Amino acid sequence: MQLLIKRGQQQTGLISSKISFTMTIRAQYTDEERALINKHSLGGSIIYDSTATQGYLDRAGSSQSALRTAGFLALAKMGLSVSIASLQKGHQIQCPDLAELLECENAIVEACKNVKNFLAAAETFDGREIVVDLDEKPMAH
Repeated sequence: MQLLIKRGQQQTGLISSKISFTMTIRAQYTDEERALINKHSLGGSIIYDSTATQGYLDRAGSSQSALRTAGFLALAKMGLSVSIASLQKGHQIQCPDLAELLECENAIVEACKNVKNFLAAAETFDGREIVVDLDEKPMAH
C-alpha cells in the first residue's frame, strides 16, 4: 500500500486575499491487498471521519496549545469521511488552517497503517496455529 499525497496552497477570496491549504490524497493498493479488501468486504469501512466531533472536541478541551485546540475544533466541523474504497479514488481536501490539514493528513496516514496491519493479520487466519510465548513475540507454525 502506498499513499500519494500532493500538497498545495491557493489564494481565496475576491476582496481580501487569503491562503487556503490543499491536499490530494489517494491510496494505491497492491493486488494482494485489493483481494483481501474484497474478500473481507472492507471497501466501505470508514477509516477517517471528521464528523466524529466528540473525539476532536475532547482533544480540543484537553489541549494545552491554542493552535492545536483550533485545529481540533476545525477538524470537527470539516465533515470529511474517508473509506478504504474512496481513498483509492482519492480525496481533495481544502482547509484555511495548515494545522487542521496536517492533523487530517496524520489521521489518514495512521488509519492506513492500521488497515495494513489488519490485512496482514487477516492473512494469518488460514488454519495455522499461533504459539504465544509471553516472553517473546508470537510465532506462526
